[in-house]
Amino acid sequence: MKFTGLAKENIGWLKTIDRENSGVISSRIRFARNLKEYPFPGTAAQEELTQCREDLFSACDKVPYFKGSRKINMEDCSDIDKSLLVERRIISHELAESVYAAGVIIDEREQLSIMINEEDHLRMQLIAGGLDLEETLKIISRIEDKLSKELDFAYSGKWGYLTACPTNTGTGMRASCQLHLPGLGMTNGVRGTMENINKMGMVVRGLYGEGTKVMGDMLQISNQVTLGISEQHITDSLLRVVKQVSSREEKIRRQIVMSDISKIKDEVMRSRAVLSGAYKISFEETLNLISNIRFGVYMNIIDIDIQKLNELMIKVQRAHIQEIYDKKMNPGERDIARAELVKKIII
Repeated sequence: MKFTGLAKENIGWLKTIDRENSGVISSRIRFARNLKEYPFPGTAAQEELTQCREDLFSACDKVPYFKGSRKINMEDCSDIDKSLLVERRIISHELAESVYAAGVIIDEREQLSIMINEEDHLRMQLIAGGLDLEETLKIISRIEDKLSKELDFAYSGKWGYLTACPTNTGTGMRASCQLHLPGLGMTNGVRGTMENINKMGMVVRGLYGEGTKVMGDMLQISNQVTLGISEQHITDSLLRVVKQVSSREEKIRRQIVMSDISKIKDEVMRSRAVLSGAYKISFEETLNLISNIRFGVYMNIIDIDIQKLNELMIKVQRAHIQEIYDKKMNPGERDIARAELVKKIII
């Protein structure tokens, strides 16, 4: 299966710009569920997982929200195809490496998707641009309700939804926000902020989620507890923490600009010059330079369409580069192709 066309497209949820909360890139709600009639993926036989996948594909056909969605068997995907889906936040690294009868369902805008037979039988997520946790929860709850009429989910009156990992038992819900915090990055405040967030009962992860590092001043904040509390409580708690972090970020941005505006302007303009003129450039350097330019846009130092920067964030990744140019590349070739692609988008 080739995703060359998908790699060239922009992601639907990235088209939403949140002017009020400029540092919040996206909001995501994910539900983990299992089917009562099958063992968890880690203990199920291959034929059981294959049938489970078919049951999920069939159930989604009956839910209007999934009209026009792609249904993909992971064994039909190349390694680059799988990496592309990871880079677009559609599947996890674990699903990409799965040897089970795994699959994924993706709606047309790439906002709604379901991972099949990862750690649980299904992990359904809905992503929205900006800080939009409450509406996202309402929509995905409606979708989950319709799916529950087609599928028999494993549920305990005492424990809630049953999941392969006890940390997901209960609501089975993870709420998360992806943030861009250049002010905190410039003042070496990211580490301290991460420690404070952890003390508030939330989890901080890197650009690609669990086990990945912070790059380009991008990080994810999500809930840690799912048992004994409601979905609304999880959402409200995360919303409160994200707003606190965003408020601190806004304050630091203003302080940075007021302290030495000429220095900041120079850094922003140099970052644009490097992106516009480099012959080869790494992914991490590209993200760091984009972070500086985004800061300049936030503070009205430079006039660049934020959508172009969003587009760059996605398309300069390893698998995207190879899918867009439709050939396998070594790291050096990718760095050259990345620099060429940046110039096409940003100039």
